[in-house]
Amino acid sequence: MTKITASNLPPLSNISPLCVKYYKPLAKKKKKAIDLDEIGTPRYNLLLDLMKCQSKHPNKHAFGDNEEKIIDSKPCVKVEKAYNSCHAGIMGVGNYKGRKNCGQEIESLFLCVNPHFAATRINR
Repeated sequence: MTKITASNLPPLSNISPLCVKYYKPLAKKKKKAIDLDEIGTPRYNLLLDLMKCQSKHPNKHAFGDNEEKIIDSKPCVKVEKAYNSCHAGIMGVGNYKGRKNCGQEIESLFLCVNPHFAATRINR
């Protein structure tokens, strides 16, 4: 089981201005973890919206003035498509590749749009 907490989220300066509306509600409840296996919960959906927004609108201003980097969001778009395929399978027939959730796909999307941050693994 993988969970993400507010401490795993990137700082606000790394979030595109277009995506801040999804970031702020997640950052408010710092102690409340988001279980990536619980598809459809309100906090899961907020995280998903943030990740999709970040893959479409990467923050090009997150780097210093003397650093010029062009962020290629195409790999994240491919990861987002993999998540969408999983989500469609879960919502359609109830499973995807024998699993009942898209935890692996959303974790991959999270790591793609936030390469410097890792999800915290918590076993129950």
